[in-house]
Amino acid sequence: MTAERVSLREMTLDDVPGGLRLSQAAGWNQREADWRFLLERNPRRFVAAVDGGRVVGTGGAVVYGTDLAWVCMILVDPSERGRGIGTLVVQGVLDRLSGVATIGLDATPQGRGLYARLGFVDTSRLSRMEATGASETAPSTARAVHPIDAEAMDAVLALDREVFGADRGDLLRWAARQAPALCVREEGRIAGYCFGRRGALARQIGPVVARDVATARALVQASRGARAERVVLDASADRAEWRAALEADGFREERPLVRMYRHARPPGRPEHQLAIFGPEFG
Repeated sequence: MTAERVSLREMTLDDVPGGLRLSQAAGWNQREADWRFLLERNPRRFVAAVDGGRVVGTGGAVVYGTDLAWVCMILVDPSERGRGIGTLVVQGVLDRLSGVATIGLDATPQGRGLYARLGFVDTSRLSRMEATGASETAPSTARAVHPIDAEAMDAVLALDREVFGADRGDLLRWAARQAPALCVREEGRIAGYCFGRRGALARQIGPVVARDVATARALVQASRGARAERVVLDASADRAEWRAALEADGFREERPLVRMYRHARPPGRPEHQLAIFGPEFG
């Protein structure tokens, strides 16, 4: 069976229930509010695949000016897989990204082959790490962690533009309204920072940006706190010391991800981003 009966159109806020149904079926962490935020922030960048009036596929991109776009929320109804809907959706999203210098995404093992066929190449590995319950590890005293106040926020956003390679200040401010935003200062400068946000299944920690693993670990420990809840973060899998620190604090890998880019890579400093914002944001 092919996608002949499937039509592709712009995804609107009226389609949020359909998108939420698909993300829940996939076991993803987005809430209805996240879907609405993605659509409202990125108008005309999301598409819906529709068959008989029913949303059977979704996809879109978070756009950071003309520097970078992040392909995300590529979902196909489990009962409709194998019809070519995923390829149709991804191509429809790419068609809406003309003029953007760099396009990236975080691929699951199941989706990696599709993206490779469309010109994306592997650049780094990530691990979705999960911890349940309160941390059994005593908080690190190696770094003093503080809430990000208004003055620190300006410095954090300036540093984040260098590290991420594009301006995502509006996203970080949005996250800071949902969960504590934290930083480490050394000698009057930002040595690391960490954000978080609510999710449908778990609280998400990230991005985590730091100049070393000890700083990153202190930030994650402080963000996690003593609350007995499920938390997840998408961590760089290319640094053994970082992986070991997370595992010592009770995190275990839920699934691997591959960071892929089409065309040039952004001009950031990814070696300082030890955990990403999330696969839907880059």
